[in-house]
Amino acid sequence: MKKLAFVLTVVIVCTTGSYRTHAQSSFAGTITFTVKYEGDINPQKHIPHEEKVLVFGNKTKEFELGWNGQYHHIYDGDSLTQTEIINMTGYGCFGYVIKSEEVEERLLSRTYTYEERNDTKNILGYECKGYDITVVLLEGNEDDWRNEGNEEDEEGEEILKTVKYIVYTTKAIGKDDNINAFKFPGLSGYPLYVEKIDGDVKTITQAKEIKKGKVKIFDFMIPSGCEMCKDLRKWYKERYKLWKHFERQRKEWEREHKR
Repeated sequence: MKKLAFVLTVVIVCTTGSYRTHAQSSFAGTITFTVKYEGDINPQKHIPHEEKVLVFGNKTKEFELGWNGQYHHIYDGDSLTQTEIINMTGYGCFGYVIKSEEVEERLLSRTYTYEERNDTKNILGYECKGYDITVVLLEGNEDDWRNEGNEEDEEGEEILKTVKYIVYTTKAIGKDDNINAFKFPGLSGYPLYVEKIDGDVKTITQAKEIKKGKVKIFDFMIPSGCEMCKDLRKWYKERYKLWKHFERQRKEWEREHKR
């Protein structure tokens, strides 16, 4: 296999500046993925089993359905900004914009190593190139906006967290490599197959349907009336308080129906 070594500072230049590599198509459409889990699985934790992603050039929008509402994760590979939107049942819409500086800080806390695989996959008519990917979290941070961090050994030394992936990408989706700036910076092509190995659990995500069209730039805008929060930690605290409120309501409902 041909090994592709990426120095992280170089990767960030590729994903934030005007530099573009591997020019691709300006695809617009909806991709539906199946999600399967193998290994030491927790049925309550290892969900969902299907994901839907809207794509418009280098913009993607992912949906996450929780029992207390719907979450929208909007990634803009051109401006390197991420927008988190939550539609809480009975409480309206609120969210937070993660600026490029915060995204770059997160990228600096990780290393990404890509190795080309010798095989390809044809997924729904799209020819996909394979890569073995290793991501190492160099610095643990309790305030990380992804709520990630490293563990410590018995002597208090930080244990670097390593996650391995097998990914198959197509250059027919995404305007250029910046579409991957948030998850796999510098990787060529948009992933239609991702096999993630994290500890004892393997997660396999594969496209099952691709529909072109019917996606507009309007779909990636902040909804009218959505309350935006400027402070990330405050935003998460408010999210946690709402979760605790719904959790109390759920427990009260369960007690009443057990009588």
